[in-house]
Amino acid sequence: MLLIRKARVLIGKFWRRVNILVNESGKIVKLLRSEKVNQHLLHKVDAIYNAKENFAFPGIIDMHVHFREPGYEYKEDFSSGSKAAVAGGVTIVADMPNNKPRIKSFDEFIAKLKRVKEKSYVDFLLYVEIPGNLAELDRFADNEIFPAGVKVYFYLEDEANRFMSSDLPSRFLYVVHAEDNEFILDPKDCETYSAFESSRPREAEKSAVIKAIQVAKKGIRVHITHVSTLDALMEINKAKKMGLPVTADVTIHHLFFTKKDGERLKSIAKCLPPLRDELDRKSLLKGILQGIIDAIISDHAPHAPDEKKLDLCKAPPGVASIQYFLPLVFTLWKKLHITNFRQLIKVVSENPARILGLKNRGKIRVGYYGDIVIFDPKKRWKILGEDGFSKAKLTPWEGMRVTGWVKATFLRGRLVYEDGEFIEKIGKFISQKIEE
Repeated sequence: MLLIRKARVLIGKFWRRVNILVNESGKIVKLLRSEKVNQHLLHKVDAIYNAKENFAFPGIIDMHVHFREPGYEYKEDFSSGSKAAVAGGVTIVADMPNNKPRIKSFDEFIAKLKRVKEKSYVDFLLYVEIPGNLAELDRFADNEIFPAGVKVYFYLEDEANRFMSSDLPSRFLYVVHAEDNEFILDPKDCETYSAFESSRPREAEKSAVIKAIQVAKKGIRVHITHVSTLDALMEINKAKKMGLPVTADVTIHHLFFTKKDGERLKSIAKCLPPLRDELDRKSLLKGILQGIIDAIISDHAPHAPDEKKLDLCKAPPGVASIQYFLPLVFTLWKKLHITNFRQLIKVVSENPARILGLKNRGKIRVGYYGDIVIFDPKKRWKILGEDGFSKAKLTPWEGMRVTGWVKATFLRGRLVYEDGEFIEKIGKFISQKIEE
């Protein structure tokens, strides 16, 4: 058994000092408020970790990462990406299918799983991209190996058409990159971020969200990923008020940056959808606090440094963030003087577990797995890309001072990371069956 002593756990509205006892199966069996642990329990303890009054967060569940394997390992691989994840307080990731080859079939899914399953420092799920023949999705059910969900790149016309089809299998979660190709233009001005942003206008997102909601009206579970505009947020809010099976997330970079920052950062801040206006950024923050936005994601999308140095037309889109996940969102809460840390935990752990159908994950509670992050809430430090574990060293966070430091990460009750050192690599694939 593991005993984590003197951890401060959020109970109700307050951080309370708690001793956490985790059994050999990796599940929390006791949360002890008393300073003393009785001798009967101590005799069963094999390891003791002193949290020294630091915060204990449930492990972050990042619903949206790109670890680039197979096909683009020069940008990132499952080992380097999951190292960055566990150092950022992340214990479970769901990896996207835009690999080489793109993961659009059961066979490609299994080939990817075999390739990466021994490489991860975190537990993981894998998405499949919506296939050309929707019957291909039945093979997952037949073999009882399930993806995290089905990714739909709505700006690809053929994928949008299949998603809008009446033959869509209802057992899966459909994760929609909501940009309608009808409104997207080829960027011709590579000098300004505003010109790039206008090539993928807010109308593209709103249109795709409205169409995705029409699919949700058929009883299909739809998740809108990386929402970037107030317009889309309003449509999602209306859908939720109607009781439709619609959820949504927002990236860390859309919560911090606007297209004004993009003018300074150029291609390093190039992402899809683009950074928007200050009103959008503030609205997304408000949407989190009001419960309209269900989750915060990293959308960790690493690229080689020489690729991100290209101009806005040629540089690939994507921001590398996962190693700084918990420090960044904690810093944001502190900067905005938000005292409701319960909502932070909901959007980074509890809600992602619910949306992905993960049982006994996302909470520090008896009966749940011991996915626990020991976090120093007082340490201030500067982000330097060269010090990161990701292969992507160019980041818009370069030089930013943040508050809070991941001291240790426990996965299923086992210490896997502590102050820059990786202790164990025990990450495993999660196949989450979702009943119709």
